[in-house]
Amino acid sequence: MRGLFFLQFSVFLMLSNQINAQTDDLQLQKDLVDSLLNIGDYYNAYIEAERLAFFDSLAHYTYFTDMGRGRALKATGQLERALPFFEGASKAATSNADRIAAETEILKIFILTRKFERFDTRVKNLSAALPESEKSFAYWQGWRFAFAGEWEAAKQRFASAGAPKLLLELCDSASARAYSMGWGMFLSAVLPGAGQVYAGEYINSAITLGWVAFGVYLVVDAIQSKRFFDAIVELNYVLFRFYRGNLSNTKDLITRKNNEIMNEILRFLQNNYTGPKP
Repeated sequence: MRGLFFLQFSVFLMLSNQINAQTDDLQLQKDLVDSLLNIGDYYNAYIEAERLAFFDSLAHYTYFTDMGRGRALKATGQLERALPFFEGASKAATSNADRIAAETEILKIFILTRKFERFDTRVKNLSAALPESEKSFAYWQGWRFAFAGEWEAAKQRFASAGAPKLLLELCDSASARAYSMGWGMFLSAVLPGAGQVYAGEYINSAITLGWVAFGVYLVVDAIQSKRFFDAIVELNYVLFRFYRGNLSNTKDLITRKNNEIMNEILRFLQNNYTGPKP
């Protein structure tokens, strides 16, 4: 009887030692992944995080391995591949702080990929579930609107989050420089080419106005000469064609100009802003 008890006790000790040894090995592996991420060796960090996930039979490190792989992929521009890992980390989180960290990375990816509807839906759900993090979500909403070129909304959300003054000033600067799509389209509708002049394009606007004026002349001349079929043809293939082209060109030009302003501001922030950014 004593022999059996001694055997059972020996097996228990052996298994305990093995479990402790495995735990120590996994912790060392976690530390290795951390160090690789910190020095920017993202390829090897991803490989070692995969190795840790494989040997983590008890799933004690699921949150960490998902976050590590997500961070490595995001840092190398593989945003779509990183997203499922951050979503997995959010599900595996055992504290609100860990969940918020994972959700923040998900929101950053939605911003960078300009999936604004998914961003808005996720923030709405998170705000209801984690009301204590409202300021944090407002901050990332500011970035979401900045990436959409909606500077007034961006400033409002940054202000709600207590963001640095620099962000608010840049929103004001971009808003002052941005072109109004509504005003530009109105000008083009009233006077063809005027919307393009508003956006700083003069040669094409003069050409557009000339073609529309020529189209009007052809249509009026055909009607006065009672060539009604010719008038219809010239109305559709000359006047309306260049009038619609005038509206389309104005829209494209203002969109391009506003994108240039937005990209200039975002490049400045990427290179000079030291606070959290996508």
